[in-house]
Amino acid sequence: MKIKLFFTVISACIFLNVFAQKDDKDYIQRARDIQTEIWNNSSQPFTVKTIPAAMDSESAVIIATSFDVVNSAKMKMKWSALTAVQRMFYQTTYHERVKINDKAALDDYSTLEYQKKLDRTFSAGFVKVYNKTDTYIGAKIIKPDGKEIVVNTNEEVITKDETKKKEGKLAIPDLQIGDILDYYLRTEKLQEVLPETQGPYTFFLGGDYPVLYQSIRLQLDEKTGVEYVNANGAPAFKESRDDDDNIVLALEQQNLPKLQSSIWTSPYRQYPYISLQYMFVTKGAEANSHFSRGEVKHGSLSDDLLNQFQKILESTSLPVSYVPYNQTTQYFGGEKHIKDLQQDTVVKTLYEAWRHHTFCDFSTTNIDITNDNNYIQANSLIGAISMSRMLRSLGIDHELVLVCARTSNKLKDVMNITDFEAMIHLKTGKDYWLAFNDIVTQFNEIPPRLQGEDGLVFRPDVDAKKLTYDQTGKIKIPVTAVDKNMETENINVAFNTSNMQQLQVDRSTELSGATRHYTQKELMMMEDMEADLAQSINQKKLTDRLADDKKQQKLVSEFSAAFAKEKTNQKTYFEDEIKEQFDQSAKDVTAYEVKNEGMFNSDFVYHTNFTMDNFVKKAGNNYIIEAGKLVGSVSKVEEKDRTRKIDVYMPYARMYTYNISLAIPRGYKIKGLENFNKNISNETGSLTATATADDATVQVTIQQEYLKNFEPAVNWSKLLELMDGFYDISNQKLLLEKSN
Repeated sequence: MKIKLFFTVISACIFLNVFAQKDDKDYIQRARDIQTEIWNNSSQPFTVKTIPAAMDSESAVIIATSFDVVNSAKMKMKWSALTAVQRMFYQTTYHERVKINDKAALDDYSTLEYQKKLDRTFSAGFVKVYNKTDTYIGAKIIKPDGKEIVVNTNEEVITKDETKKKEGKLAIPDLQIGDILDYYLRTEKLQEVLPETQGPYTFFLGGDYPVLYQSIRLQLDEKTGVEYVNANGAPAFKESRDDDDNIVLALEQQNLPKLQSSIWTSPYRQYPYISLQYMFVTKGAEANSHFSRGEVKHGSLSDDLLNQFQKILESTSLPVSYVPYNQTTQYFGGEKHIKDLQQDTVVKTLYEAWRHHTFCDFSTTNIDITNDNNYIQANSLIGAISMSRMLRSLGIDHELVLVCARTSNKLKDVMNITDFEAMIHLKTGKDYWLAFNDIVTQFNEIPPRLQGEDGLVFRPDVDAKKLTYDQTGKIKIPVTAVDKNMETENINVAFNTSNMQQLQVDRSTELSGATRHYTQKELMMMEDMEADLAQSINQKKLTDRLADDKKQQKLVSEFSAAFAKEKTNQKTYFEDEIKEQFDQSAKDVTAYEVKNEGMFNSDFVYHTNFTMDNFVKKAGNNYIIEAGKLVGSVSKVEEKDRTRKIDVYMPYARMYTYNISLAIPRGYKIKGLENFNKNISNETGSLTATATADDATVQVTIQQEYLKNFEPAVNWSKLLELMDGFYDISNQKLLLEKSN
């Protein structure tokens, strides 16, 4: 029996190995065919070997780039099931030829990463339904003397090697400054399941480097539906039909300048781009698809999408969890008591219940309460729809507002419903906004990415039995003032008595509004946040709730162990925060603590105590202190970003205050206080710095504020004045001089 099993296993291995070898052989042959096809049929721009002399100073120059799509479909008989299925083919080729002029560009292009294989083929009974994608890569180097070196793609490194999924990385050996790299990625997809939307593909007309020639071409089956928008001055596609009545969309551009500064920009608002998506539309699917069979829709698609969204809102079959609603009514002792309460009180409790249910509904089969969960983003559309349903059940009038983030496409340029975000707006004595964002977003807090944007309003009839919404125009989302987004650092510094070249830093940090979000999620324990949210709705924390159920005692132990294990990582999170702030690791972190968790309309406050090297240098009997570095790592605006023609999308209005107290060791006096005196004020913000000292202590106070979340390009020089001033302060030093 064992011998028979042994030979069965060996036979199976040989069988699988033969097929694996066949697959590899077929892949290699197809790769060769594609290489011949692409390099033997390149258009004239892909043969160019020189660039204009005026571009020699550019980091790199894209000589030519192309994006080419071929989509086709045909019926395929499945004899094993005596039925015909729709077989769809998608072929996408990205081809680029680039001149490398400096080390930065050399580093960018020294390796090419790609997904080599993705196979989602499955069997249904005796029928195999194909859904697989293969990607092929090719590259060659053109030396300054014209010599061409073809890169051996067989020497790729497989970074992920699974049966159904493979990822690869190809190093480009011997690529040097002055060379031209010509490479392509060809993706071929075969699909027999229901048609899927392809894209959206977004083409920015320009990039990090100037482009001499850019081509986009799509040849799509006649039964394909296409939608695209061309935004911010981008041209439309040239549309035609070929001899087989396929849809052909083409665009050729020449001499595209590199896109301007990447500091505080919003590419989808400021750079010309085209977004396109398409889908093969079967006759049966046309009625339920927003794609039109054999048609190209061009321009604003938002009206159709708004009608689709209204249907979703009014659908009684849409699944909505009423757990937060039930917890809220329980909190107030039943629905009948809610009618007598202030509506904003009820809504605040409902919102906290939503936060708890959304972010703290942990799996009991795969317990994961690690810090990674702190960064989960809610689906704001689902959150707003759910909240709207619950508010309607409570009879509370409100508006559901669709909005696009200021860092994404404009309202008129949306491609899909998922391009929208959503909030709830209420007027219950005063205006309130509910955002469905992350676990630390507080009641009546608007995410910075949505502030100042126009929103599209849907108002429900809360008194009607039928679920109905009316589209009632637009509303402007408020912008948070500078005093709502503040960071205050109180930093007390002393010299290490055993080593004067080390500083003992006692740091208390207070963050409000948008300034707290990242750090709060970085440092907080999920156990503590869950307990806070549970308490806000009069619920016990998770482990206590589980302990009340005798059947859940095993889970109590498992969650308690998981929370305890995660607690041991908290020091690492504080160490990482210090490293991010000062761009170097602390030598030793002796204390760390969250002083105020900031989960409910309050600031986030934490304290650290640590030792730092590299802030003090010995100079004979004296010491030079890099006191400016105590504000943290500050970057200088690069020369390439100092000239600007496009507007400035600031993160949010904000203020930073640094109160630094440096103890002066006995027997020393301080010099250089005048280096910290600065006063800059203009219409974009201000920077003030002062320094005073007595015999025992140096007091340095620095305050920087940006007044708005948006500035026109003409104010860039004024922002530079503030940034340059702060960078200058961060590089100032104090001299600790030995007294005679």
